[in-house]
Amino acid sequence: METNRIRWCAIGDSFTYLNDHLDETGFRVRKGYLTRVLERFVNLELQNIGINGSRTGDWVGQEIPEADLYTVLLGTNDWFGEVPLGTQEAFAQRREGTILGNLAILLDHIRTRSPEAQILVMNPVERSDFIYLFDPFNNAPGSYAPYAGQTLSRIADGIYETCLGNGIPALDLHRLSGFTPQNAVRFKRVRTPEGYRDLPYPDYVGLPVRFGEDEYPYPEEAQGNTYDGLHPTDRGNEIIASLLAEKLEEMLGGRLVPAAPAGDAV
Repeated sequence: METNRIRWCAIGDSFTYLNDHLDETGFRVRKGYLTRVLERFVNLELQNIGINGSRTGDWVGQEIPEADLYTVLLGTNDWFGEVPLGTQEAFAQRREGTILGNLAILLDHIRTRSPEAQILVMNPVERSDFIYLFDPFNNAPGSYAPYAGQTLSRIADGIYETCLGNGIPALDLHRLSGFTPQNAVRFKRVRTPEGYRDLPYPDYVGLPVRFGEDEYPYPEEAQGNTYDGLHPTDRGNEIIASLLAEKLEEMLGGRLVPAAPAGDAV
């Protein structure tokens, strides 16, 4: 029935965007986390407005569509983009230019657009050394060390704790998903004086990749929770989807109508 329809707007970076652009994963991914949640409930209607590579600041001026439910998953690009986390004061004062200030502005835009909607904020997961499948010059270090003085874990904690402290539903993907540099990929293929070696974390840390010359360091057999050090594989997307579906059931109660078991979740 139409009365049970729940309009879901997904806001996020590449984790969200790639759900509808599987060709940009080289089809290493069959289903993104959004699709996997949709398959669990018959009355969710998704509008995915994820922006590839986006940071929280990119959403300050974005037009937000009307919806009954919003999910927000941002932060990993802010970390590599050297955007400061900010403080509780930055959140309270909507201080643009900080992660928490930008997030507060985004949440205000959502509430203005759909005052009665439910909002769920998620935080970023850990990552390994990222190297884009189609352009090795597009790369970034793993989260096993601080970048520009910030750890990704501190950013994730800051987002989660700030939301909880302000009565905003939040999902601690960072902790609950179990993503780590160890399981993001099974190994990284690097060239050494002895030839190519498949090294697990942390053995590959500090060993350079000659971009444009070396083999792509993450062949399919290297895949773990990610296929390129950053973006989730089917396994990684299923982990995120399972946690998100459980949280949405908790938030929305009996409004969600479960689908019949598919039998092939992963």
